[in-house]
Amino acid sequence: MEEIMLLNYNTNAPRRPVNLTVNSELVKMVRSEKANLSSLFEQSMITFLSERELTRWKEENKDAFDSYNRMIAERGSVSEEIGLLL
Repeated sequence: MEEIMLLNYNTNAPRRPVNLTVNSELVKMVRSEKANLSSLFEQSMITFLSERELTRWKEENKDAFDSYNRMIAERGSVSEEIGLLL
């Protein structure tokens, strides 16, 4: 499962009304569960942005990951070098 990074944003920013078009069946199902549509949409945005940030971070650090993986493939892990199994 992908790890979700913490998103840095102002949680106290004022609320703003927006117009959305969504599947009416989904709205009906969510409302029948007594869920808050605004909260669900907000959480969805947080998840989306966090996943995008994680993807960017991985891409920005790809060279370091690749270098580390090459080092482990060539030399083994540090724990192997000192005889520990972590």
